Amino acid sequence: MKYSEAVDYLDSKIVLGVKPSLDRIKALCRLMGDPQDSYDAIQVTGTNGKTSVSHMTSSILAACGYRVGLFTSPHLETVRERISVNGRLIPAEQFARALGDVRPLVARAEEEAGEQVTYFEVVTAVAYHHFMKSSVDVAVLEAGMGGRWDATNMADCEVAVITNIALDHVKELGDTREKIAYEKMGIINEGCVAITAESDRDLLMLIAERCHEVGAEMKVFGRDFRLEYHVPYRVPGEPPAQFISITSLDGREFKDIKLPMLGKHQAVNAACSVAAAQSYSDPRERTDPEAFARALESVKVPGRLEILSERPMVVMDGAHNVLGAEKLAAAITGEFDYEKLVVVVSILEDKDARGILRVLGSIAGEVILTENRSARSVAATRLASYCRMEHIEHRVEPDFARAMELAYRDAGRAGMICVTGSLYTVAEARVFFKQQRVSKEMRQDR
Repeated sequence: MKYSEAVDYLDSKIVLGVKPSLDRIKALCRLMGDPQDSYDAIQVTGTNGKTSVSHMTSSILAACGYRVGLFTSPHLETVRERISVNGRLIPAEQFARALGDVRPLVARAEEEAGEQVTYFEVVTAVAYHHFMKSSVDVAVLEAGMGGRWDATNMADCEVAVITNIALDHVKELGDTREKIAYEKMGIINEGCVAITAESDRDLLMLIAERCHEVGAEMKVFGRDFRLEYHVPYRVPGEPPAQFISITSLDGREFKDIKLPMLGKHQAVNAACSVAAAQSYSDPRERTDPEAFARALESVKVPGRLEILSERPMVVMDGAHNVLGAEKLAAAITGEFDYEKLVVVVSILEDKDARGILRVLGSIAGEVILTENRSARSVAATRLASYCRMEHIEHRVEPDFARAMELAYRDAGRAGMICVTGSLYTVAEARVFFKQQRVSKEMRQDR
């Protein structure tokens, strides 16, 4: 199978309205020989921050000498971004070969389950297969949605991380935080260590009850491990960063770490990652503070307050729910200087678009409403109706490239442009900037 054929096959597995169930992935894994049981696992879920925590935890463990598989979703440009070992994306030929091994078993699993195996389940199976073939010590697995019936929950994890719990994916997970908590708590397995940065007392009680039921040990941010401080560090022309200090689970301090990401929420994510890595590595006596710091100082998480250019400052962030928008707004207003903020936004159908726009509109000088390439992208004209309800100054430009051109013109050199609303919107921004770079290089060659 060629890589292009593998991508085409995966695209044929995209289905909507999938019934929540582990039956399909369970049948597929059994037919594969349960590769997910050949290594340890750390599973990460939460409404926001799970990709960042997954990347950071993977980087720390790799720096401590482990061979680490990392599985995240969604991807921005290539499906290969979802699967990596010690920071190296799965090569195209290995991805195609792994899918070639898995594909015949997919048909058999579908016969057994009586339902079509989904895109996400196939890619998860490919990750399980690749990690086994790569002889990883541990796999860090980011849940795609929820946790209880997520395909990543086939792995019996040693450490379970729940970053936070807010309203998102309400059709699939439930329309209250308590219902969503129940789904996410499904990753807490017997005897594991459960790490969380959730602060709501009632939700923490629910997590504690789950831990008691399965004999898991619960570790809570602010009680068992802490963020001592975070100081934003912004020098024009240099990568964004903040200095953080973390008190770990055993009381040791990880001081003056230069985290190459902005926002207090990323500092909290880093603290969760330190706790997760320490919970896994301590029994093996590999907790090296210098390795932890080195890993965090070099970690990269695409599409999270990522700076694309300066003058004007252009950042992109995958905030796709109200909580994410609030954290983004706090970081922008607290850690950037600009004369005018222009927000370019497109949002998917199943999100609280009005709530997201309300938050972004409260800090923006102007909001430009556009659309991304996802079939679930909300029409820019409908977003405009929400802006009118919230009395937000806005412009409508469905074409993303033209929306960016308007943003450049309106922001000016001293302004700031924030592209957000979805990781699909972030992907659009990446395509736009690549095309701009190619056009500039072609002009220079003439």
